[in-house]
Amino acid sequence: MTPRDLHGPIRLGDDVIIGEHCVLGCPKETRLREAQRGRWSAGTPVVIGDRSLLFNQVIIQEGTALGMECVVEDRARIGYGCVIGDRTRVVHGAYICDRVTIGADACVAGFVCDATVIGDRATVMGELVHEYTSPHLGWWGVDEEPPVVEADSVVGFGARVVGGVRIGPRSYVAAGAVVTKNVPSEHVVTGVNVHTPIGEWPGKRLSALIEHWTAPRPMR
Repeated sequence: MTPRDLHGPIRLGDDVIIGEHCVLGCPKETRLREAQRGRWSAGTPVVIGDRSLLFNQVIIQEGTALGMECVVEDRARIGYGCVIGDRTRVVHGAYICDRVTIGADACVAGFVCDATVIGDRATVMGELVHEYTSPHLGWWGVDEEPPVVEADSVVGFGARVVGGVRIGPRSYVAAGAVVTKNVPSEHVVTGVNVHTPIGEWPGKRLSALIEHWTAPRPMR
């Protein structure tokens, strides 16, 4: 028996395009271990929504569902049991771990740890990681709280969000920043946990984004 024999089923929507050397439905580790012990079980399906586009060398593990019109770029990896909303883009080389939830119209790169939640229209280019404070309990011995990035927020390139912290809506974590504390809504984070309300942000480079965030919204 090979791992390929244990791949889960694939359900493709209409007009899905899949590039070269993609691997879909990879079994998770627990099922591989069960198979070694002679206990075979069927995998959960991978679901790819209508008009989604997978580039080359994409890996998607079993039980993951992509919404409609998603784009997964070259060499991205998405773990098992993830849910990704409509029109979200997973950028080249992104590593998304297991049981991650990503909203619609988001853009995700970098490293995203298990069970992270990323909201609608959020952009994540840095690293979202667990604290990993209990290595003595073993790799599977503890399930740490993951980060949460709420709607419309940005985590810049090289930034690192550590542990079960929450990035509030319409906040901006600057490139290279480190976050280990909750960030309120509408704040800019620089350095190590330096929080500045967007209304007091002196820089010009974020002025257009801040104006967009704070503009009056039409009534629904």
